[in-house]
Amino acid sequence: MGKVFSTLGRKATKPIRDYNIEERAHRAITKPNRPSAPRHPTTVQLIEESIKNQPEELRHSLKEKDLQLLKRLEDVYVTSEDVSPQVSISSKNPHRPLPADRAYIVEPEYGFHEPLKVPYGKITLRDALAAISKHQENPGEWTAKKISYEYKIDLGLTEKMLIHFRTFVLVLPNQSKNHKLTKEMLEASSLKAPILLEDLTRGHKQTKNREDKNAIDS
Repeated sequence: MGKVFSTLGRKATKPIRDYNIEERAHRAITKPNRPSAPRHPTTVQLIEESIKNQPEELRHSLKEKDLQLLKRLEDVYVTSEDVSPQVSISSKNPHRPLPADRAYIVEPEYGFHEPLKVPYGKITLRDALAAISKHQENPGEWTAKKISYEYKIDLGLTEKMLIHFRTFVLVLPNQSKNHKLTKEMLEASSLKAPILLEDLTRGHKQTKNREDKNAIDS
């Protein structure tokens, strides 16, 4: 209950305490003889001893206002043009200087920076895609042996690359309704399964035979 009454009392007296608060604060600041800020108990003794050890003239000046100092403070006027200073950036480590060019860095085409020098027996992703595309377009000319010699890579790895990897090919559907799926069309497509080609064509023929038989029976 005491806490409730205390809260209600503060809320009730708040308008009285805040009445004309700005003017009262201004009068308190502009008082000629304002009380000094309280000192911390741990430093009071040290400050008093330090003042006692000073000469008499200095101790007397501490109790009076320094009119000359106040006059100098009134004459001080600082202006600012808001000019950005030219700061020279220097790196602490001379072997790893900070970058001087802060331009926008373009993202790499394949997600990572390609090496400037490719060691013998290695191939970049760009060259690998180009070799696979050439082999798909003209397998008779761009054989595994020619690609291996052209890009200086192992023949066995080249043959495995051409077997297991292919680039995307756009296949447009035929608009004819009588379009039939043939073995040659599946072989020409990039998405082929060599083991199931014969089964797919056989299943198409069996479906057609069943449709013809049902038509005769009816």
